[in-house]
Amino acid sequence: MATTYNQQPHLPPPPPPPQPQKQYSLLRNRLHPSITEKLDPEFVNLYNNFLVHSPPLSADINIVRQNYSSLYRFATNPASGVGGIGETQVPGWSKYPGDVNVRVYVPPGEEPGERKVWPVHFNFHGGGWAVGDLETDAHICHHICARVPCCVIDIEYRLIPEYPFPIGIMDGLSATAHILANHRTFSIDPDNITLGGESSGATIALVLNHLFRDAGLAKKIKGVIAATPTISDVRKYATPDMSPWPSMQESQYTPLLYWEKLKWFDTFKWMSLASAHPGTTHKEQKKDVSWFADAMNGPDFKGLAPLTFVATAEMDPLRDEAEAYAEKVRAAGNQVVQKRYAGVPHGFMRMDRILRQGGEYVDDVIRHVRMCLYPEPTDAAVPAHQDHKNDSGDSDEIKEEKVQDTHQGDTHMNDVAT
Repeated sequence: MATTYNQQPHLPPPPPPPQPQKQYSLLRNRLHPSITEKLDPEFVNLYNNFLVHSPPLSADINIVRQNYSSLYRFATNPASGVGGIGETQVPGWSKYPGDVNVRVYVPPGEEPGERKVWPVHFNFHGGGWAVGDLETDAHICHHICARVPCCVIDIEYRLIPEYPFPIGIMDGLSATAHILANHRTFSIDPDNITLGGESSGATIALVLNHLFRDAGLAKKIKGVIAATPTISDVRKYATPDMSPWPSMQESQYTPLLYWEKLKWFDTFKWMSLASAHPGTTHKEQKKDVSWFADAMNGPDFKGLAPLTFVATAEMDPLRDEAEAYAEKVRAAGNQVVQKRYAGVPHGFMRMDRILRQGGEYVDDVIRHVRMCLYPEPTDAAVPAHQDHKNDSGDSDEIKEEKVQDTHQGDTHMNDVAT
């Protein structure tokens, strides 16, 4: 593994707030009167001063990708320092051969090889399956690494529509499996891991929880952190009124993620199944989607991770489906912590410099990852999130085995540590 560690433990300082650009001050960007009073005044102020001037949704996915990871950085608190950061590549889903980039965060005060093993948190970025990269969640990855402390491995799965859905899920599965099989290279404990992400990345973490359980590897997953996951299949609904989830109607005009934008991302998802790739057919691609199109249709919710933390935003159209999913996991006998953050929309967690709820979310993630990876108290120093209250509170020998993807019976995940 060609891994290079830098000696710059901090992210670059956040840029100054963007200056208003009048050419994007369109009436359609203004807050809809139906939701203004429901939003936190701090967010309303932030939106009206800066975010209202953001470019409208573009039909060109490449333009959206260029701006996605940096759009809210001015509203993000400085990240915690880490001991080192390295990048490498690992195999993605074998059905579509190719490597995916991963970024490895090492806790402060340690370099690779100086400690026998670290517990590890795997992160999957959001972006509607179509946008996002290793910069998208760099902020929260720094915080988890430094403050839990643990190794954090961020996986840059391949995107739709260049690759067919569920490429993000299956790349996440393959990359995680490869890393666990080579745990000594990464100085991690393959039996003490958590999975997490935001939006579509949260969905990846939730689905992998099922797939690891189906492969008989449930004991490895100590917890799952899922923030504002996308659960249901919105292609079934032509309008928000057709959705069974009231939040779809209540937040259809909420900024950052609204009905039109949801359908825009969904178009790319199903467009991706028409992608021409050697060795596969459209019929096979549709079969690959399986229950992943709607995570509520998972075949079995029993015996999942010891703890699942589901974070939802009050003014998010995805709120109700995520909370229903959390309840279904709980009803199957699993421990679930579900928290709704008041007055904020989808994506609020990237605005912790300005929004109280953003800082609260970061602290909640740190606390729950630490609870999962360190069931006993640790002596490691875990500083509170900047400007916000901190509400915290022997690996087996490696073996290799073939793990069957039980939703189809095909081998998608090889060389998993047991």
